Amino acid sequence: MNPFDLLIVCLSAWRMAYLVTKEDAPFRVMARIRERTTLGGLLTCIKCASIWTAALAVFVLPHPAEIGLYLVYVFAVSGGALMLASFSGANQ
Repeated sequence: MNPFDLLIVCLSAWRMAYLVTKEDAPFRVMARIRERTTLGGLLTCIKCASIWTAALAVFVLPHPAEIGLYLVYVFAVSGGALMLASFSGANQ
């Protein structure tokens, strides 16, 4: 994965995590999902949401078959998403 791809994937993971945890979305769709679900912190904690959104974002990229390298990419993208969240003030 080149640095530009990593940046794009970090931005998309941050955007998905922010949408899931902080925004209401059109017609309050995400707010209703957060109110009615029992997933707990997965939909309210941006740190938790960044892990699974990073896993989804990395999964759609062409990646090597090695599970270890896939996990490294997931944690790198999650870390980048959390850095973006801390710079934007979204993790408070």
